Amino acid sequence: MNRKFVKENKQVLREFIGKLLVNLITKKNKKALDKHIASDPDLKQHSDKIEKLQKDMTDRLKKIEKTNPKLADLLRQTVR
Repeated sequence: MNRKFVKENKQVLREFIGKLLVNLITKKNKKALDKHIASDPDLKQHSDKIEKLQKDMTDRLKKIEKTNPKLADLLRQTVR
């Protein structure tokens, strides 16, 4: 392989491998955390409440979008 090609693409290769490792590690940790939350009844109850609140907020945002689209866009910008 051409040395110039390898030298020029080292940074790109490092970024790719770094992102790959981060994605693998965070996904593994997320799965472990989800298992722990599902096994603990108190944490499971709080998680269910959070999911319900999230669903209620999305439903409310859909209603607001029909009546006042500018307000809905403003709310979406502030949440993200």
